[in-house]
Amino acid sequence: MASLKDLIRGAQDIKAQDDVEIPEWAPGHYFRVRGLPSGDWEAYQNSLAKMTRRDSAQAVEMSVKSRKAEIVAKGLYDQETDELVFPDLREGIAILSKRSAGIVNGLFELIRHLSDDDKDFTTKVKEAEAGFGDGQS
Repeated sequence: MASLKDLIRGAQDIKAQDDVEIPEWAPGHYFRVRGLPSGDWEAYQNSLAKMTRRDSAQAVEMSVKSRKAEIVAKGLYDQETDELVFPDLREGIAILSKRSAGIVNGLFELIRHLSDDDKDFTTKVKEAEAGFGDGQS
């Protein structure tokens, strides 16, 4: 009998969506878009706002930076090979940062949805409880 830890370790809980077509980039080709694991998504959330203190001016400066290109580079796969489109993350970010903001944002929102970050805690609990009624354990 597997331990709870082993069951969690082996769970296939990261969602993916196939047949994502981006005709502006690759007409006739399809992508697989995957949600991100908790650690990657949390690192992204933590990086959004950064506070720094400049000692000379005694001022606190807050800078907000978007890393949507990074999230898209981590979640975009070739559907035929199931390989990352951008295995070199830095190169992927550089390329995606120069592409259409609308397309990159759309892919970001899809990855956010597949990562279950677009739901509040109460909704997630209700969905989990509903799953238990379907015989899932």
